[in-house]
Amino acid sequence: MFMAQLDSSVVLVALPAMAHSFAVHAVDLSPGVTVYILVQAVLLPSSNWLAERLGARRVFIAALVCFTVASICCGASRTLPQFIGARVLQGAAAALMTPVARIILLQATPKEYLVAAMAISTTPMLLAPTLGPAVGGLITTYLSWRWIFFLNIPFGALAVVLARLYLPDVPGTSKRAFDAVGFVLIAVGIVCVLSGLDWVSENLRQWAPAALLILGGLAFGALALRHLWRHPHPIVSLQSIRIKTYFVTTLGSGALIRLPLRASAFVLPLLFQFEFGYTAFQAGIMMLAMNGGDLVLKFVTTQTLRRYGFRAVLLGSAIGTLLLIPATAWFSASTPFWLMIAVLVACGMARSLLFTGMSTLAFADVSAVEMGSAVVLWNMSQQILNALAISIAALTLNVAAAVGHEPLGYVGRFNCRIALMVTVALGAISLRSLRTLPRNAGAAISGHMPSEP
Repeated sequence: MFMAQLDSSVVLVALPAMAHSFAVHAVDLSPGVTVYILVQAVLLPSSNWLAERLGARRVFIAALVCFTVASICCGASRTLPQFIGARVLQGAAAALMTPVARIILLQATPKEYLVAAMAISTTPMLLAPTLGPAVGGLITTYLSWRWIFFLNIPFGALAVVLARLYLPDVPGTSKRAFDAVGFVLIAVGIVCVLSGLDWVSENLRQWAPAALLILGGLAFGALALRHLWRHPHPIVSLQSIRIKTYFVTTLGSGALIRLPLRASAFVLPLLFQFEFGYTAFQAGIMMLAMNGGDLVLKFVTTQTLRRYGFRAVLLGSAIGTLLLIPATAWFSASTPFWLMIAVLVACGMARSLLFTGMSTLAFADVSAVEMGSAVVLWNMSQQILNALAISIAALTLNVAAAVGHEPLGYVGRFNCRIALMVTVALGAISLRSLRTLPRNAGAAISGHMPSEP
């Protein structure tokens, strides 16, 4: 989990340096970011089937080795197509690493310890994005962006050793056939929609192919849903979406609150470097404030949920996010440094409560039988939302540049404001969905006793 999150965060602050090496605009590198997420989303449905068929430990270790090799290929890339190809391989390995690890965790944890277990287990995932921007910026500024990928070599080797020492070698027991039709329908739908968004973000005047891709992807998605509901042994079971808490936090409009937070991680480093003149290291330090606020509040998440309950905490942190992200959009070179740091720390704190609360509540009412598929669906939704956030931000940046008669790829303060505000508007849709949660949602695992029925 640490490795997968690290590579998502360090790339963002290194985009300008990588763009210079490949002789392209920084925005043109968005496919190198989204393809990593896209491939994970495509291959995630197969992770639970592979773990059940071959054994979780075996699949996990193989994915670790593949991820490390792919990281070496990323660092050695000389052209943008080579880099994108290496990211495809890296995303494929991450598609197996993260969900299999979460399946092992959730199946081994009693429900009464779920909040604490999620808070503890997500700490390494927070350390990576917390350290990633600063470390990535330092390496990019004083060494080379290539070394941010070579960092995975010692982590990968250590992870393989620890997995072999501590994970039980339980053989696979499932004999169910692989649902190839469901897998292909899901894969084609996801690839078409996200590829269409990437296309239109880079080719504003050639929107027709993008529209066809998006419409085709939605059609395949509808066919996939129909198939998954009817198949006796689908590649991913949809039974968990009948549970309100799972649906709202995973697939419903409540999940849209993630868009402005994911987009800000893409837009703010560009703003700091292109508009403020910061180095990659200085931009990384600024992002460290947001991720540090996230990490600090993680230690009181359990007590906060126990006192106020999931519904109140999710609504409060969502409202805080929708107020704080616009504040970052109005940063300028004349904004006091202490004020920018304070806003970023507060934004990270709101994100900490929001993400931990949603990821825990999602599995509060899921049975052990459906846990594997529920984990896969959860990870798929996160990867798709991440890719959507970056694609929407890149598209908005280019649209704003075109409206302002600037060249495509131009990054300015006004463009960044528009990109952030668009995702904030989409995230605001989540409030209505979160309000529909019952006051006692997740009370069995948080211990919260609502004052009203």
